[in-house]
Amino acid sequence: MRKELKFMKIFGILGLSISATAQDRPNILYIMSDDHSADVIGAYDSHLKDYVQTPNIDKLAQEGALLTHCFNVNALSAPSRASIISGKYSHKSGVYTLREDLNTNNMTTLPKVMKSAGYQTSVVGKWHIHGDNLEGFDFHAVTLGQGNYFNPTLNTKEGKRRTTGYSSDVITDISLEWLEERDQNQPFFLMTHFKAAHGPWQPAPRHEKMYENDIIPEPATLYDDYANRNPAGVQNTTARIHKNDSKSSLSLWFQKGKKGKGGWPTGEISFEEGAGAKQITAETYQKYVKDYMRCVAGIDENVGRLLAYLEEEGILDNTVIVYTSDQGMYVGEHGFFDKRLGLDEAMRNPFIIRYPKEIEAKQKVDNIVNNVDFAETLIDFAGLEIPEEMQGYSFRSILIGEKPLYNRIGTIYTFYSSGTPHQYGFRTKDFKLLVYRDKKNRESYDLFDMKNDPNELMSLAENPKYKKVLKDMISLLEKEMKEIDLKKGFLPGDEEWKNHVEKGE
Repeated sequence: MRKELKFMKIFGILGLSISATAQDRPNILYIMSDDHSADVIGAYDSHLKDYVQTPNIDKLAQEGALLTHCFNVNALSAPSRASIISGKYSHKSGVYTLREDLNTNNMTTLPKVMKSAGYQTSVVGKWHIHGDNLEGFDFHAVTLGQGNYFNPTLNTKEGKRRTTGYSSDVITDISLEWLEERDQNQPFFLMTHFKAAHGPWQPAPRHEKMYENDIIPEPATLYDDYANRNPAGVQNTTARIHKNDSKSSLSLWFQKGKKGKGGWPTGEISFEEGAGAKQITAETYQKYVKDYMRCVAGIDENVGRLLAYLEEEGILDNTVIVYTSDQGMYVGEHGFFDKRLGLDEAMRNPFIIRYPKEIEAKQKVDNIVNNVDFAETLIDFAGLEIPEEMQGYSFRSILIGEKPLYNRIGTIYTFYSSGTPHQYGFRTKDFKLLVYRDKKNRESYDLFDMKNDPNELMSLAENPKYKKVLKDMISLLEKEMKEIDLKKGFLPGDEEWKNHVEKGE
């Protein structure tokens, strides 16, 4: 069925991919931050809603659509970014962790499709995908790794470009510079990628005092005791807000600098003598969430600058504007920071899109989509044919109020890297299955009722009453694996995918 829908989509049988001249095509501005939790955006309903200051991103949501069930398929920067530009899952892009190269000379990618159709193409900011993969961009000014919060050095076709200033400001400056110099007779495709809000969290000096006198609400799961779930999952996740004698404890980093080296950029914490674990957790969370939200404030201000430019140029309403992140982030939930473990805080991406010519304002869209779908959706908005080799589905039809081309029952998740167990699973609106694999690839499960237990505190995998649900979720997972051609040897923990990477296949 999926292949039939793909065929219909490519050849315009459903009438959604209408051919358009260059003048008719919208501009596309794709704004992506790093590690930006949906909970740290005012437009999303969370415990931080009344504290976080994101007026410009919130305005996009008010004037467009906010997606509540947008997920990534591998919560780590390089594989997520590779999926976004290739429209492929990790086992097809070849990027599983932070180490593999993505070489796109013989691969169809989002920027190459846009450029071939007459779009002027540019990417500015954090790239973080190894290999030869910038083909299709007329212009790039990117950090190939993490980059610095201050005075970032950017790689361009002409060589390294050294800058002065705060990264979110610099990235926006160069984006606006490129927009000013573009050919105004041709549509543009611009990807503006912020380094923020990746750790270590360094806000702009103008935001250093934000929230200084506030007590930020704690997430309901900050003091999670990890009971009632498979210990192979939550208990084996290392990035904790506080854990005694753990080098991965954020409280330790804040005391002595990361892993005991140097000093923390925004100052250290001195815990009072004899402070207990709960007090240390609470104080560490307050510092973390405030520094994180200060970095988000810098993102939001610069989103405002981009929107102001488009409005001044009279092209705001002829530009498809997306705001998203490469993955989610734990900001204290379950006592974690970082991402990786496939609970919803890491697996969920914020996704907001504005295009008033087609998208009705103030929408909340609850259809399940994932980041493999991003490339096809943007290609569809451009009125172009979607490459057959891309594995996702455009969700443009959902956003413009038409029948979905493909209505996902759920989405797969795979995680191959470190810091948490190797895992894969499947998420529907009602349930989530996570499968953990130990060093011998023995599998165990967590099953969560996402309607009645959205915080994922009670695994039902061993509950006899949910035996059929567990069986059905395993069946859905196996069906999805078959449909995206994810074979057993390419699951997290297996060796076959590593052999293919080593051979350059």
